[in-house]
Amino acid sequence: MTAPSATQGPASSEPPLPLRVRTAYGASAFGENLAINSINQLANAVFNLTLGVPLLLVGLALSLPRLIDVFLDPFIGSWSDRLVSRWGRRRPFILVGALLCAAVATLIWYFPTGRSVTFYFFWLLGGCALMSVAYSVLIVPYGALGLELVTNYHERTALMGTKSILHKVSGVVNQWLLKWVREAGEGNLIAGGRICAPIIGATIALLGVITVWKVPERPSTAPSKAAPRVSLRDSWTLTLGQPNFRRLVLAQVFIYMSFLVIDTTGFYLNVFYVHGGDMSAGAAMKGWYGMAFQSCGILAVPFIVRLSRRIGKRTTFLWCALSIAVGGVAKWFCYVPGAGWWIVLPSALMGPGLVSAMVLAPSMTADLCDLDAATCGRRREGMFNSVLAWAVKVSVTGSILLANVVLHLVGWKTELLANQAESTFLAMRVCFVGGTVVLAVLAATCIWRYTVTPQDVEDAQRRAAGLA
Repeated sequence: MTAPSATQGPASSEPPLPLRVRTAYGASAFGENLAINSINQLANAVFNLTLGVPLLLVGLALSLPRLIDVFLDPFIGSWSDRLVSRWGRRRPFILVGALLCAAVATLIWYFPTGRSVTFYFFWLLGGCALMSVAYSVLIVPYGALGLELVTNYHERTALMGTKSILHKVSGVVNQWLLKWVREAGEGNLIAGGRICAPIIGATIALLGVITVWKVPERPSTAPSKAAPRVSLRDSWTLTLGQPNFRRLVLAQVFIYMSFLVIDTTGFYLNVFYVHGGDMSAGAAMKGWYGMAFQSCGILAVPFIVRLSRRIGKRTTFLWCALSIAVGGVAKWFCYVPGAGWWIVLPSALMGPGLVSAMVLAPSMTADLCDLDAATCGRRREGMFNSVLAWAVKVSVTGSILLANVVLHLVGWKTELLANQAESTFLAMRVCFVGGTVVLAVLAATCIWRYTVTPQDVEDAQRRAAGLA
């Protein structure tokens, strides 16, 4: 048999996964993104600007619960790797996780009125802690299901492309949440949140049910009784002991941070610097530039899938990471008073960079799972995805905390709103641009050092099948 080229990928007789199955799998990507970001998108506007909770406390409430994931994600991943049930290994977790996420995303906005700032801080902290647990139960087995759903080298990328499109569609919805909540409550964010929350919760639950109902698990991935048992500690050590996986995880973390660590800064610049404190205009523009970011990401998915077939996953990932740096530079010229629609340009340039991480990182992780299975004799997609999911969640919430800390350090004073010192706005702009560029370059550096080839994956698949 002739070996495939470096970009062609391993050959496989496995038929392509039907679009209806790929779409049903991607449905929960829409739901999980809505669950976590419905809180992240509204927390500052509701708890800081409306209820008066200090910016640093809001950041702590959003980020501290992620410490739960340090312990819970590997446990959930290992548990789902070993679970034996009539419904499969992953789907019971996905169903329970989706229902829990739906409940938390709804109830967190039904806080009592007229309480102290301290009370609202602990309410947000408790809600985020509950969401952290629910999200772990959902996202770790859900990601593992995708890693093992197909074995073909390039079909993996196609599956993650479909998932990413639905994830990005959810991202479009998230960008308009602030405006919709304001309109639903006729300018009152608290009343609007209580009107919109049940709709958000019902959507999350329904999409989770669709995935559980319509996506089968591969029978061949069930744990073998003859396979050696790997303890949680050993599995964690084996997973992080792989240099290429560490590089992939770090690249994904840096890409997420490249826009998230300064996302809050961008929102405050948009409302109070570009639009002079006009919350209505700023919320509308947030919706437009957010939609540009997500839409350009969606449009880039087919291009990224095809390009990865032509020049390889690693090279495609590298160029997409560098495109984020270009968008970062554009922010300096576009986030200025009176910028108008130019504020949309940086988001449009950065959209494909993020989606490359969402499409290619899971596809490349599935390749690494094949290499791991050929070594240890057991499928451990749950553990690999738990590390990947944990890294993403830490980067997301850590970025939120860091962004609020940055705002505090540059001298932001909530009571001054649009009347901040010029030096404060200048420092915010420097962080907004420099953070994006530096982190994008760090991500590109990690991907540059990634060394797994398609031939490595095919050899591993043959060894795992006993055909070497």
